[in-house]
Amino acid sequence: MRTSREIREEIEARFGFFPPFFAPALDNPQVLENLWQQTLQAYVENPLPALFREKLFAYLSRYCVVPYCIVCHSCALRPLGMKSSEVLELLESLPPAHGAIDETLARLEAGGDSLGEWPAPGSALEEDLFRCCVFLFVHQAQAERCRERVRRVLSPGLYGHLVVFLAYVKACQLWVEAHPELSYEADQRAREHLGALLQEEPRLGDFFAGYAERVRAEREQRERQEREAAQAGQRAEALSRTLSRQTEALRESEAQLRLALESAALGTWDLNPRTGELHWDTRCKALFGMPAEQAGPVDYSSAFLAALHPEERGRVEAQVRRALAPGGDGEYREEFRVRGLRDGVVRWIASRGRCFFDEEGRPARFIGTVMDITERRRSEDNLRFLAEASALLATSLDYEDTLRRVATLAVPVLADWCGVDVVDGRGRVRRLITFHGDPDKVRLSEELLRRYPFDPDAPSGSPRVLRTGESELIPDLPDEVLVRHARDAEHLRLMRALGLRSYVVVALRSRERVLGALTLAVGESGRRYGQEELRLAEDLARRAAVSVDNALLYREAQKAIGLRDGFLQVAAHELRTPVTALKLNVQALVGCTRREEAWSERTVSRLKGLERGASRLGVLVDELLDVSRITSGRLVLHPEELDLAELVREVAGQLRPEAERAGCALSVRVPGPVVSRWDRLRLEQVLSNLLSNALKYGAGHPVEVALSTSGERVHLRVRDEGIGIEPEVQERIFERFERAVSDRNYGGLGMGLWITREIVTAMGGTIHVESAPRRGATFTVDLPRG
Repeated sequence: MRTSREIREEIEARFGFFPPFFAPALDNPQVLENLWQQTLQAYVENPLPALFREKLFAYLSRYCVVPYCIVCHSCALRPLGMKSSEVLELLESLPPAHGAIDETLARLEAGGDSLGEWPAPGSALEEDLFRCCVFLFVHQAQAERCRERVRRVLSPGLYGHLVVFLAYVKACQLWVEAHPELSYEADQRAREHLGALLQEEPRLGDFFAGYAERVRAEREQRERQEREAAQAGQRAEALSRTLSRQTEALRESEAQLRLALESAALGTWDLNPRTGELHWDTRCKALFGMPAEQAGPVDYSSAFLAALHPEERGRVEAQVRRALAPGGDGEYREEFRVRGLRDGVVRWIASRGRCFFDEEGRPARFIGTVMDITERRRSEDNLRFLAEASALLATSLDYEDTLRRVATLAVPVLADWCGVDVVDGRGRVRRLITFHGDPDKVRLSEELLRRYPFDPDAPSGSPRVLRTGESELIPDLPDEVLVRHARDAEHLRLMRALGLRSYVVVALRSRERVLGALTLAVGESGRRYGQEELRLAEDLARRAAVSVDNALLYREAQKAIGLRDGFLQVAAHELRTPVTALKLNVQALVGCTRREEAWSERTVSRLKGLERGASRLGVLVDELLDVSRITSGRLVLHPEELDLAELVREVAGQLRPEAERAGCALSVRVPGPVVSRWDRLRLEQVLSNLLSNALKYGAGHPVEVALSTSGERVHLRVRDEGIGIEPEVQERIFERFERAVSDRNYGGLGMGLWITREIVTAMGGTIHVESAPRRGATFTVDLPRG
């Protein structure tokens, strides 16, 4: 899983700055990754024209109470060529009403077949599409006819990108409303263009300040119109109760009602609760998979209940019983799945109705409407599935385990079967997983693969996708195709036994490299794959491929780290022997100079310098060995009873010659004996590291080491008055190979403080630093006794 910092760097690289929109998610890398991937797919890489996208985003932001979106996306229109007056005109325009959208749809219907590409910028057709998008967004419950017309006008690809973009705008509004602290003043788009927009058109400032009130007034007007429409419906219901006295007038009213329902793509139903007779109009019959020519009423149980999806039946029946219950309000609202009685097609239905009661309170008539919401629910389900898949992919750096989880997630949501083939480092292909809800089916698939191994030159399926990187969609898999591809009679028998009816294969591609192939197939569920399922599978494969690539990079990095640590360990062991010999020989020479007076002062000085260099080299070799021990988890402590106060005085005494050479007055403040069980050599190493650093960076200034106790804790402080440490690097200096200053002026590997921290942590203690530039530094070690 990537860190927030890595995701932020990618966002900054893409936008040229970090939009405040993402700031609330910085504390949660998983949320930030999901938010960024949605932005990337639905907005940044959306192939819709940039000017159209930004105009639509800016206009729809009128319906968000937080001004961040409307200001930022209005500012984004200026570099795209829109004048300030044009931006104001766009934002002030009212959303299209039902009558106006009918005129727009009539023009679209007169335009003919679907478009292969997006209409020309600024054209009348593009303006009509803009109005339709606003209507879809504002009047979602009444927009079925508009949605169907737009879908027929645009190609499946363009329509899919448009739906995803509208869903993303809604998600953005929910996000910023959940974080009202978001300020457009911190967004680079506003900083660069808002001033110029307001200078060119001062009325924009008034609009931004009062747009929420304006939109609220528009909403109240729409709600008033809807209430008036509801009152008209109630009057129609009153007319229906006087059916016997006003038959002719009712026929005319029902004809008008049918026209209105047809315009809204609504179907109607009328149930007699006492007899179970159910009357469906033509549209309602189509939604429940019955032929339009079938005349007369149908039976409530054998038609309506039989068409309900098994998982929905109990819930829907309960809602119907509640609406028919005496004493209730008779209202009925439900969304559910049906399986067509004749065509077998699964659809999502939104049904609204009301029950009317006789004078004795018994249900007398139950009427209502139905509407096809399959497209909306499919889009919602797809987005939900991709979000769940993204979260799942971010949970592990073991790519094989991750891909297995993706396979189990895809079944049965997207497929009856899911197979994943991966390419290893030598270019060989292997089947990582075959998943199906029935274990017998999985065993049958494994037997098929064992007896008829993977053919890399096969003209279809995953071999072709792995060779070309291009997706493969087979909407229907008839038996003659199996016969054509069978290697022998047994091969054909096994393939038939799998029962596949449709499949799609997509490449797992990352950084222009095909890592594997994802195969989704359906059989017993009776579904058929189309372009929408192909796009969803490709989106899933892109996310999975990124996760696989990250896992492989992590594995390579871990391998490289292991090789490095192994090299450090071998190198340190090999260096220790000659360094020890050098140090002993130099010490012997220094001893000779002290016994013999024939040595010149210059030679003695050089020998002492050589002795210090050998000692320093030995320290560096020991640091390399400690790096190997710590990173491999082999740092072992050997506690013994010791007086820490005496150890502090001893180490300070050993370093006094070094302090004199650095021009530092070294003072030691320790109490009486501080006795407990610690690792003597490791504590000596901690003291030496801290004091050596203090003498190095505080040269020419006093250095103090102090020891104190409080209860069962011991506090060791080393203070210098040297160059100090910048606040932003104070945490970083305790990491491997990190330094607070350039190595041009101060030597070392950048390992001492990291080793010190690891030793202190292993002893159950803590270490921290207090410092400021040119005011020295104080390192404090806090250790438990025992």
